Amino acid sequence: MIQKTYQLKYDLKHLAALVAVGDELNFHRAAEKLGMAQPAVSRMIRELEQRLGIKLIERTTRRVSLTESGSYLREEARAILTRVELSERTAKSFASGTKAILRLAYMNLAGHALVPDIVSGFRRDNPDIRCEMTYLTSPLQRDAVLKNEIDVGFIVGPFQSAEIDSKPVARHPLVALLPAEHPLGGKEVVTVRDLADEPLVLGTTEEWPTLRQIIVNVFQSDGKMPTIAQEASSLTGILGLVTAGVGPTIFCGVPRFCSEPTILARRIATEQHAYVETHMIWKKNRLSIPLKRFIRKADEVSAAYLAD
Repeated sequence: MIQKTYQLKYDLKHLAALVAVGDELNFHRAAEKLGMAQPAVSRMIRELEQRLGIKLIERTTRRVSLTESGSYLREEARAILTRVELSERTAKSFASGTKAILRLAYMNLAGHALVPDIVSGFRRDNPDIRCEMTYLTSPLQRDAVLKNEIDVGFIVGPFQSAEIDSKPVARHPLVALLPAEHPLGGKEVVTVRDLADEPLVLGTTEEWPTLRQIIVNVFQSDGKMPTIAQEASSLTGILGLVTAGVGPTIFCGVPRFCSEPTILARRIATEQHAYVETHMIWKKNRLSIPLKRFIRKADEVSAAYLAD
């Protein structure tokens, strides 16, 4: 691919002089506006005309006016100068961390409440920083952080890596989400034995690998195996099957948009309390100013989620 080389015939100061003279139609006032000497402004206008090979300003002893070409170039120059000024402010904002793009990844467990709460608070405090959110499973998030494809991820469970930092941001007990009027809804707490013979609705292995393994481990610790009646890849699909009466599902905490009597949430009692932890991860050598601010906001929001 051939790259074009641009050879400019003038500088921004020439454009600023043209705008000032065109606005004031007076070299003395234009010079005062620019904080320059009048001869310097006159020289820049002459240089601009010579380098372009066109007349931009008509000047007599009585009046100064713009030619048609001068009038057109003045408006273009004004737009260029405004754009340059904006670009400079934006670049400084990026350098100071007040303007940036943060690339976030989340999985189903954190996507319905935790991550939206953190992003909402962060955007309120940092309106010029855009958050780009992408759904990825926990294993894919780990790879994406290592490859610098995302800045921060929210995964199930801790992740040990010499290149990655992490911290817990949520801790939820396992709960059974039951269809309305399900017989187990009469209990305040259900057990693994209660659920062992129930036709469960679970997320697919491809999309829910970590939670699936946690559920299997909990059942096996009680000498049981889950009976899987139906799978779905998304939380929406899973909950839709539950509300349709296909069977219960097992989730960590209660999704914000679930409420009785449509779905009944019951804590699962186990010999050892079964919790699912969400951890926030980021690459150690990419700790930017915006990311530091995001982590601080996550600390504030996660306090309530870790207390559950």
